[in-house]
Amino acid sequence: MRIKTKTKADKPPNQYFNENPAALTRERVLPLSIFGMDFSFLANNGLFSCDRIDSASILLMENIPTLSGKMLDLGCGYGPIGIVLAKRDPVDVTMSDINRIALEYAEKNAGRNGVRAQFVHSDGFEALPFIYDNIVLNPPIHAGKDVMYRLYEGASQHLSPGGALYIVIQKKHGAESTIDTLGEIFRECRILYKKKGLYVLQCLT
Repeated sequence: MRIKTKTKADKPPNQYFNENPAALTRERVLPLSIFGMDFSFLANNGLFSCDRIDSASILLMENIPTLSGKMLDLGCGYGPIGIVLAKRDPVDVTMSDINRIALEYAEKNAGRNGVRAQFVHSDGFEALPFIYDNIVLNPPIHAGKDVMYRLYEGASQHLSPGGALYIVIQKKHGAESTIDTLGEIFRECRILYKKKGLYVLQCLT
């Protein structure tokens, strides 16, 4: 189900984390086998990780425990994280992105992989006045720390008591300082995975 909203378009039109990204020129199909299931995703130029499923996103999925209740895939891109977890777990999934084209692809990919979801066009939590049990996020590193920290703060305000935010981040992108910040925002920040400079974090309300 599509929920149409208005958002701010105040960034250059050539980045995957913008409302109106660069023109699409080549659609491709990306396969993924995970949790004993086979998926396929449509992607195109101008979208994040358009040539292959992002390895950090796969690592994030692999290290998230079984979920239930309402789940938000924040900054969903063309949808692999939310779609895979919705197939694996009994969750009511919402998928959200500032990038309108990415959200259109997420909706297409949900259909081709047999997943029902809500799709919300939103700049962060601007159009998401809802409460979730779990929020999953591969942070938009290139959007800058201010944007990422705003998303973390927003997540803490949109989680139910005992809810969790799950993120993946690299050491070179400030994982250690991020852990400190998340420890101040949330009741607890746990490291679920740490190897070769990659961290998967669980932040509890």
